[in-house]
Amino acid sequence: MSLSDDILPVTLVTGFLGSGKSTLLADVLHGEAAQTTAVLVNEFGAVGLDHLLVGEVNAQTVLLDNGCVCCSIRGELRDALATLFSQRSRGELPPFSRVVIETTGLATPAPIIATLLADPVVRNHYALNATITVVDAVNAMSQSARHPEWLAQVAAADRLLISKADLADEAGVAALADRLAMLNPAASVIVRDREDSAGLLDRLFASASTHDLMRRLGNATEGLSRSVAPPSAHGGDDDRYRPWSNAARSPLTHRSATQPDINAFCIQIDEPLDWQVFTLWFTMLLNRHGDKILRVKGLLCIEGSNQPAVLHAVQHLVHPVLHLDAWPDGKMHSRLVFITEGLASERVEASYMRFRQHLEEAVH
Repeated sequence: MSLSDDILPVTLVTGFLGSGKSTLLADVLHGEAAQTTAVLVNEFGAVGLDHLLVGEVNAQTVLLDNGCVCCSIRGELRDALATLFSQRSRGELPPFSRVVIETTGLATPAPIIATLLADPVVRNHYALNATITVVDAVNAMSQSARHPEWLAQVAAADRLLISKADLADEAGVAALADRLAMLNPAASVIVRDREDSAGLLDRLFASASTHDLMRRLGNATEGLSRSVAPPSAHGGDDDRYRPWSNAARSPLTHRSATQPDINAFCIQIDEPLDWQVFTLWFTMLLNRHGDKILRVKGLLCIEGSNQPAVLHAVQHLVHPVLHLDAWPDGKMHSRLVFITEGLASERVEASYMRFRQHLEEAVH
């Protein structure tokens, strides 16, 4: 699971305006952590200010000041990352071992993720390690109702960090944590003021593809999952497969005046997957519904392999598939957590079942 010396891990830190991203970085990036971390900061508008605060952590800080990340960051980010790597290789910068990208509060993470995953220059030297979303405990409810960027940031997260908990009442923080867990069941939720800086640093920079993912997906499966397998090509039920669970619906359907329905649900597939068949179905699903699929995260049981494969996708973007060493929970079946916008779980389920059935009919 470790990266080579020529490929550096990138942690993306996002969150709505005023959520506390720069404060977080200033708190955790000091001492050795600062000496081994390069920080890229993007800000909205012609004049950048937050980099002055982040600069106090004594890390290599580069301000990306070319406007909104949603529309103009991709080219500039590519250039900044390429320059950083070249300067590091030539010894003009300390040999930093990781990069942090702090986005503007108005950004959706997808364009940056697209650059990290798809740009051939960037992906030769960098790999997305994890996406951290900082959520303001005081203003989260109003922001979620008024700004679709807030939801995109939450859905893309591997870890959700609740900030300003000391300014909100305990019941409100607990309610927000529960809501975040429902919106993004595969992400861990961390309350900022209950973590020491050293422990928080370790959790922030840990890979998103760790055994902790197994635990979170296991928790997400409870109450969200439907166990799926297609009917046999002959039209009857096959005893090898379990039917869809009666606990079919996600506990969350989020609605607001400006946003369509947001659903979080988990699909469990018990039989080992034919990799080529699954890849073809998943590619077709994203091609047709990628704009409605905010996030997919899961573990796949591939036919002929004893290692779980880790799948991450944000809208049309699919991360390179990684493999864990073992199934620590002993449950060798595929679990996929979906967060969708205006796309019901039944349509995803039916898509998989029809696809498999057509293949079986073609074989027979």
